[in-house]
Amino acid sequence: MSTKRKIAYAHHLLDWKYDGGNRDALKASRRVTPDEYEEEMAGNLFCPCCCTNVERTPKVKDRFTNLRDPFYRHLSRWQHVACVLRAKKPKGKRYDTWEEAKRAIDHNQITIIKGFLQSKPEILGTPGVDYDETAVEDVSGPLAAVPIGRHQGETFQLPSVITTVAGICSNFEVNKDKYFFLPEAQHAVQLADLLTNVNELPSNILSTEQSPCLYFGRVKSSRNAGSHSSNIRMTRLECDSAIGDFTIKLQDGFCREKGINDDSTGRIVMFYGVITQNGSGLAVDRLAWGEIALVPSKYNDLLMPD
Repeated sequence: MSTKRKIAYAHHLLDWKYDGGNRDALKASRRVTPDEYEEEMAGNLFCPCCCTNVERTPKVKDRFTNLRDPFYRHLSRWQHVACVLRAKKPKGKRYDTWEEAKRAIDHNQITIIKGFLQSKPEILGTPGVDYDETAVEDVSGPLAAVPIGRHQGETFQLPSVITTVAGICSNFEVNKDKYFFLPEAQHAVQLADLLTNVNELPSNILSTEQSPCLYFGRVKSSRNAGSHSSNIRMTRLECDSAIGDFTIKLQDGFCREKGINDDSTGRIVMFYGVITQNGSGLAVDRLAWGEIALVPSKYNDLLMPD
């Protein structure tokens, strides 16, 4: 799915380096929009999400000859660093042999997801230090035939997991660079390229054939539409005015177990599902236990820099 990914501003910090540079110092540095760019800033501008170098296009003129506004783009030498703001066509990961693919799994470079947990486990594990809302549950799945061989039509039988979106959110800074093979997918793709911002959904999304995808968005408001935990909680996400509004519609009790409540405004939520019509707007509903989670606040800037 294509999106209008855009770097709204870049951090300007003289002589800062991606390798070994203090990220907190960069986040506190000046924010420069494309319109505020000055030529002497070249070489010292950095993406607010992935912190790699960016450059302004065009470098000097205020506008392109076709009157398009100037914008920032990532440098090609940093293409190995995943970023949700990188405007590129996702590249599927392929392997020459089963042994190579299995080695990538063993070294935690790729995860084959057979499915997401459909119901809450009876016994939850202890929440890890990298996830600040609910426990992360993962169980081993069956061997899965995945079409990630380099030759057309070639599949490998590889170990899979039954997991949760919470598991994907946990340690997101590392996971964004990792390759994931989602259910029914044809390629393993870096997580950053699998994610779609609800705020970037095309207004005609319902006119195209859909399959479940990974989405994320910032909570605008959240309220229980009734007075009981069995009532629907309406959680509005920030979205383009062209689509009206976007609502996550799930039972209040379910949402509260996921950490989504009246105080969730400003938090980022991630979910795996299909977009549906909701009055004059859009929505997602009927999500299973493992298909939605709050993103730990410390990763907000990696998804949606303020």
